[in-house]
Amino acid sequence: MVRIELAVLVILGIVLAGGCVAWPTGEIEKEVILSPEIPPPPQLSLPEPVTLPELNRTHVNEKIEVSMDINASLFENCMLKIRKKDGIRITNSKFINSTIEIAGSKNVEISNNVIMDHYVSEDPVVGIYDCEELLIEHNEIRDNSIGMAIAKSADIEISDNIFEANDQHNSLVLNCASAEVHNNLFRYNFPHAILIMNREANPMVQVNICNNTIDRNIEDAINLENFRGSEQISKVYKNRITGTGWAGINVEYNSWNANLVIENNYIDNNGLLTREILDDEGKPTSIYPAHEYQPEPYSPGWKHAIKIEDSSYVTVKGNVIIDNSENGVDVKNGQNVTLENNLIARNIIGVSLMKFQESSFNREFSPLSLENAGYSGVIAVNNSVFDNLEQDWFVEGGSHLERK
Repeated sequence: MVRIELAVLVILGIVLAGGCVAWPTGEIEKEVILSPEIPPPPQLSLPEPVTLPELNRTHVNEKIEVSMDINASLFENCMLKIRKKDGIRITNSKFINSTIEIAGSKNVEISNNVIMDHYVSEDPVVGIYDCEELLIEHNEIRDNSIGMAIAKSADIEISDNIFEANDQHNSLVLNCASAEVHNNLFRYNFPHAILIMNREANPMVQVNICNNTIDRNIEDAINLENFRGSEQISKVYKNRITGTGWAGINVEYNSWNANLVIENNYIDNNGLLTREILDDEGKPTSIYPAHEYQPEPYSPGWKHAIKIEDSSYVTVKGNVIIDNSENGVDVKNGQNVTLENNLIARNIIGVSLMKFQESSFNREFSPLSLENAGYSGVIAVNNSVFDNLEQDWFVEGGSHLERK
């Protein structure tokens, strides 16, 4: 009799340990788990400020077609154009309210420059189009309307730069462009530090964002918008993302078939832009520096660490996601989303799954189509989700969470 009871207990244990659990809709109770230790943030090396040599040439109010290398020069109120060139280098120079436009060129290097004070609406201080094999290394790009905009280009390396207070329309914009973006500092930019798009669904686009410090930007730190249709795997990995006004990483606006991996990032203390730190004109009174040329009032938005909306094929893996003002991972109408080996703690909700938002049909840019409107589907594997303020997991009715 004792042997029979033991056998029943063993069989019952096997049944309880294996198989798929059908999770109920609505609120999910917290699991009873031992909370793992939360690691400290990584100590990433920051780019050194640019030190310029004595500048031996000065250009004022000039339009310059660049045909040879430029070194140790000062440009004020100038426009420089590099068109269909190979092997041009621009180094050790200072640009004040001056723009650099590069088109149809290859093997161009822009390094050790200070590029600043260009406030013209929707006009990037550095514009790159239809280029390949470019190196953008150790520059200070600061106090501009738009920092650097790159379109329809490939094999671009952007490293060891300081992007600071480019506050009309992003510090770095990539559209249908393949780039390696690593070891940079992004700070105080509006609305995003990095905006990434693939609106033409170029199957060869690949973007890797690695080892960057992204600190106190005004809205989303990294925004992937209409990033769709590439056959390559893009990665956002090993970055420190902190102090952002809105979300740390936002994948949205019809980023279907994104083929995106978000891996081994440390994402903490985001969602800090609140009414309490804004004056009557929408300028910040703390956390973020007020800027004389702020183009529009700041306003609060979502406050998640990672937001995935109207998008698919996104893997979130091995990240530390802690102390954010709303949800750790917020998924709305996200399909084929995988969460694996993440540590998600001390947020409001750890992981939230919901359906599409009605307002998505009326977006000014890239509105949601009716055929793509649905619920969220997420696979979760071996995540540590604990000590979140309201609950660890929330699944709205109709959405599906498969835990393995």
